[in-house]
Formats: sequence, structure tokens, C-alpha cells
Amino acid sequence: MSGSVLLRNILAVDGLSNSRPSLEGRKPTGWMGMLCTLLIAMTLAWQTPAKALDSDTETTQHRSLVDASKYPWSAVGRVNIAGVRARSHCTGALVGFRVVITAAHCLYRADLKKWATPGVVHFVAGYQRGEYEAHSTASELIISPGFDPLKWAHPDNYPNDWAVIILKQPIGLKVGYLGVLAMTPQQLKTFKSQDRRFALTGYPRDRAHAISVDVDCTLDEFFTDAHLVSHHCKIVNGDSGAPISLLFSGGLAVVAVNSASGIDTSRGKTNTAVPIAAFADRVINAIRKTEQAPSFGKGPVRAGRLPGSREN
Repeated sequence: MSGSVLLRNILAVDGLSNSRPSLEGRKPTGWMGMLCTLLIAMTLAWQTPAKALDSDTETTQHRSLVDASKYPWSAVGRVNIAGVRARSHCTGALVGFRVVITAAHCLYRADLKKWATPGVVHFVAGYQRGEYEAHSTASELIISPGFDPLKWAHPDNYPNDWAVIILKQPIGLKVGYLGVLAMTPQQLKTFKSQDRRFALTGYPRDRAHAISVDVDCTLDEFFTDAHLVSHHCKIVNGDSGAPISLLFSGGLAVVAVNSASGIDTSRGKTNTAVPIAAFADRVINAIRKTEQAPSFGKGPVRAGRLPGSREN
């Protein structure tokens, strides 16, 4: 399905109605499988969460647990940083066979005071309670040049808190990938007038080994420069980089990446997310670099793909 058709479906509410095929990928077996499992287990244990901007008492018990092995949830995963001194995790989403989007601050090694290298960045798709659908390390990290990790909780950083991860392996072939929509301020007003629903999907600190969804997400408005969105999804540590998506029949269309919480504004405290529109060119370039003749609709917009599909 083309991106333009997806956009029409989103606006018309009808959405996609594809069913998941029965094709299932397999995890590595033998000694390679044992090694892979060990490396992933190391990144999932003894974790040091990134610094929180909100209260440590926040929880996500109101959120719904979903089956991480089923699409579209299988295309969401944990971004794990495996270090010697410290380990951390955030959330990321596949938007291509090898392309993951997340928050920039997730890739900063506070223990070493430098950016992570691709080899220590693991993306574990469809992770749930020790099981996972697919795994790959990164081959390239594309981090917002405007993000300064030394002054993280600073207004200048919020619109630049985005990153694109290119994986070594095309695991999106197995688990699928989500659609993306570079939503405009006018489209957000239209969606709100239609009572369209948004959802945040992530691995929060209080339930770090289970994927959960907030389907009562509220996207309020774009900030003046349109490079930042105000939202009131309930978030805690671990939800950094989580996709905020427009819900429609058959899947999700990611419209923003969760960034920070408890930000003071003239209208009170709010949470912030970086809209896809702010770094759509980097996402498109990464997809074009890793796929043959991918298609995009005007906006830009791109349809998601079910597991097992090789179509672009």
C-alpha cells in the first residue's frame, strides 16, 4: 500500500485492514544462539536508568500490556546500551527493515561522558519477559547535531532530542515496521476535531520487561516553531524515545518520539515529543540507504509493513 493511500486512510479513519501472515522468523540456534542470548541478557540486566525529569513515584499501572510477538507491537523494542560500568535502556521503533527511531539522549554514555558507539547499541524487537522476536546491534548512529548532552534538561535541547539508528541486520523483515507520518499542526487540529486517538508504546522503568501502551494519550499542540509537540501521555524512565502514534485499523503511524516530562510552560507543566516532521529528511535518507526503491507519500508519509513482507 502506498504512502498516499495510507494518508487517505488515516484522514478517513478507515485505516488498513491487513492481517498478520503466519510466517515466523527464528532465533539463532547452536553456539551462535547461546552467544546472542548471553549478550542480550547482559544488556537487560543491572540497568541504570537515564536521569529522570519527573518524580520517581510515577508509575504506568494504568497502561495496557500487549503481546510483543504480535504486529504492530513486534516492531517496537528496547534500545539497550551495554557498558562495563553501567547499562541503560530506552524505547525505539522500527520504521524500516533496518531503521529505528529513538531519542538522542538515549545514546549518550553518561558514565563515559561521550556518545555510545554503534557496537554497544542493541535493539531488541518485541521483547517481553526474557523473550524477544529479533535482535540486532547498530551499524550507524545518526544523532541530532543540535543536541548537547552536557546540558540535557535545557529548552534548546528538547526540539533536537531525536536519533536514527541503522541496524546491521534487516530484522524488520521478520517483525515488520511501523508507518510514519510527518504530521503538521493543521493535521493535528484535524485529528483532534475528529476525536482521533493517539498511543504511546514503551518499556517504562516500573515494567521494564513488558511492553505497555497508553491509549489515552493526549497530544495538545505544536509549540510556536513547530519542532516540538506538547503531550500528556503518562511516562516514566524507559519511555524515552517511545513512539507516539496515530491509531488506525491495522497498525500505527508514528507521528512523534517521546522526549521529556514535567516541562514548565506558560500554560503549566507538560511533556514533550519531537515530531517526525522535525527530522523526516534523516529518516527518509536512512531508509533509502538501506532499502531498494522505497516509496513515500506526500507529507512525507510511509505505510508500515507486516512481518514477512518484502514490499516497499
